[in-house]
Amino acid sequence: MNTRLMAVAIALAAATPLAAQSAKASRCPAIDTTARWYVKQRAWADDSRHAWSNDSLRTALLHAAALDNPNSGTGALMGYEIVGATPNAVQGDAATAIAALRTLAQTRGSTWPTKSVVGAEGVWAVWVLAGQDTSLARAALHRMMEAGPEESPPAAVAILEDRLRIASGRKQIYGTQLVKSADGKLEPAPLEDPKHVDLRRDAAGLPPLAQAMCAASRP
Repeated sequence: MNTRLMAVAIALAAATPLAAQSAKASRCPAIDTTARWYVKQRAWADDSRHAWSNDSLRTALLHAAALDNPNSGTGALMGYEIVGATPNAVQGDAATAIAALRTLAQTRGSTWPTKSVVGAEGVWAVWVLAGQDTSLARAALHRMMEAGPEESPPAAVAILEDRLRIASGRKQIYGTQLVKSADGKLEPAPLEDPKHVDLRRDAAGLPPLAQAMCAASRP
């Protein structure tokens, strides 16, 4: 299965040899490829059946989000973002695609690019583009939630929901948004019901928060 699309987020867990990791990073648990969250991500990302209906839209979205490079990388979406990280500049095809998606989201009866329309990679491209525009992010979150977990990746929806909650001054749900404390260490931004955060992360197809934070702290 092609999982290169998972490498597009800030929260990428790239597999590297232990010898190349620092002592601190080597204490992070290895990714368990049999874990439910990992299996769930791989299953959702499977485009092997070529079951999407709009190939031209898919191609355009992948190009606009710079996901049409076969060397994009592989990995698992760990579910963390560093709040305040500098976003990529929006220009060219990305800006055009973002404007078109904003219009599409606001057009009654329009077909939003879900998995059955543009495939898993196409949906991830939409998510990447939404990360570059707050207005599109809000519309995309609504459409992705409306489409349901079969059509929109639960892990990406969780990250997007947390991102918008923190941006609007609300507490996050899944603990995907990390901030630096006064001593420079990463910690979750304000979180609702922290006691059960790992249950929510598991349901969304994300690893435990401690594992994500360890990955985020790698040099």
